[in-house]
Amino acid sequence: MLIRITFLGTGAGTPGRDRYLPAILIEDGLRRILLDAGEGVQYRLLEVGVSPLKITHVFITHLHGDHVFGLPGLLATMAMLGRREDLIISGPTGIANFLRNSMEIVGDPPFHVRIYEIEPLSGVKDVINEENFSLQCTSARHTVPDCAYSLNWRTYVGKFNPGKAKELGVPVSLWKRLHMGETVVLNDGRVVRPEDVVEVRGSGLIKIVYTGDTAPANSIIDIAREAQMLIHESTFSAVEDENLVWSQGHSRSVDAARVAREAGVERLVLTHISNRYSDPGLLAAEASKVFPNVIAARDLMSLVITS
Repeated sequence: MLIRITFLGTGAGTPGRDRYLPAILIEDGLRRILLDAGEGVQYRLLEVGVSPLKITHVFITHLHGDHVFGLPGLLATMAMLGRREDLIISGPTGIANFLRNSMEIVGDPPFHVRIYEIEPLSGVKDVINEENFSLQCTSARHTVPDCAYSLNWRTYVGKFNPGKAKELGVPVSLWKRLHMGETVVLNDGRVVRPEDVVEVRGSGLIKIVYTGDTAPANSIIDIAREAQMLIHESTFSAVEDENLVWSQGHSRSVDAARVAREAGVERLVLTHISNRYSDPGLLAAEASKVFPNVIAARDLMSLVITS
């Protein structure tokens, strides 16, 4: 499996010449997922060659304008282009009302919008479960309800041995689950583990966590544990006063790095960077003193994760 992450907008609060407002495109071969939809998201999709009709999911972290004001226009364009496929939208409490009010302006779309409205809680909550993909959320530490998301993909963990599966009496209907790293229970009560029928070569899980806006929080550490990638807001530099930054529900570069270190993630990507910093690489340099595998996102930058 190959997952491509493209940063459509990496700015904070107001757009800049080089940084549009927050939006991230995730492509896994079956889905095209938007994380947040700041103003200008349609133009950025045009630049990377992705039609709005191809977007399958939109996950909104919170209802501040810089994260959501691009969504009504996106829905209107989908309607004008004749979309018919369902669109899945997830967001915190209030997202359904926001969409209803938006539709009064742009008109009801000729496609079905499936809304998952979430009350962000400190624990990890399951939101969506599809065949090889799931979405979880927890509460970020911001000034309004904010969903930090964990996007999880099940992948094949190694070479499957059908002969062993037949010897153990495992029904064919359960083979894929074992191949993707799940333990199964047979009708007679026997437990079959992946290692019983698979030459295990990996964890079978790809995990990307996106915080939205947040001050450093234990809830983020918990949901991000052992993720391949943590995309954490870094609105400010380490030189800013931490108490002032945290009171605004934001983080500094070093705050994001400490969260990444505590969670044991493989890679940290800083985003939601204030336009007061002309070189976001300076924030990455600060963070690297705490957590070495870090990069500051730039608009239209793409990263790839493979299983």
